Amino acid sequence: MASHAFDGPQKDPGLAFVLTILGFFFVAGLQYFYLGKYIKGVLFLITIGFFYLGTIISLFTIRRATRKVNRKRYLGLR
Repeated sequence: MASHAFDGPQKDPGLAFVLTILGFFFVAGLQYFYLGKYIKGVLFLITIGFFYLGTIISLFTIRRATRKVNRKRYLGLR
């Protein structure tokens, strides 16, 4: 059996989606802080989700980004 370096539970794509929606009403970029993408989170925070356009795009891409982060964490790359 191969052992994988895995730190903690998987990130939940549903929670990441909810955090994206909250970006329209409260603080933009929470979904990226949750996924550990701090630079992108700060950019969203400063620019109000790239003037909401980035937040709209995130609604369609956040599930894939969450799967990618989970895969990297499972393989020990992150």
